[in-house]
Amino acid sequence: MVVTETQALLILPPIAMGIIIGTYELFLIHRDENYSGSHWFGHGLHTFIPIIIGLLISFNVPLFLGMFGDSLPLWLQNEVYIRLAIALIIAIKVRAVSAVVPGAAGRGMKEGWIHTLVIGTAVAIAPYAWPFIQPFAPSWLGGNTE
Repeated sequence: MVVTETQALLILPPIAMGIIIGTYELFLIHRDENYSGSHWFGHGLHTFIPIIIGLLISFNVPLFLGMFGDSLPLWLQNEVYIRLAIALIIAIKVRAVSAVVPGAAGRGMKEGWIHTLVIGTAVAIAPYAWPFIQPFAPSWLGGNTE
């Protein structure tokens, strides 16, 4: 008898990780700011959206590969490759958004490449880190605590 494992679309864990990673990004933006004013906060809130979208995709890669994996090219059937592509896209998006925010001498915030790659990598490895974070997350965010 063959037992098949069914997977559900994950929504709450990506949102929980999005709050964690987005908050970290907010602190990085504040640290990297090179202009006076408080526009870094508005920009920081803006980065939550692409981070959560990237996490929704990253967390649900196995589900989509189970549904469409056979119709994809062989190199796109690897979860790690897909998550690396997501990490790169998120890093470029975060960097691009930080570059267009006006700042001192017209340079914008110019978040460091290291910081943008850390955020992209965090989005890619979040599904692997979630089992360690889940016991501490509240139940309304998909965690195990009450």
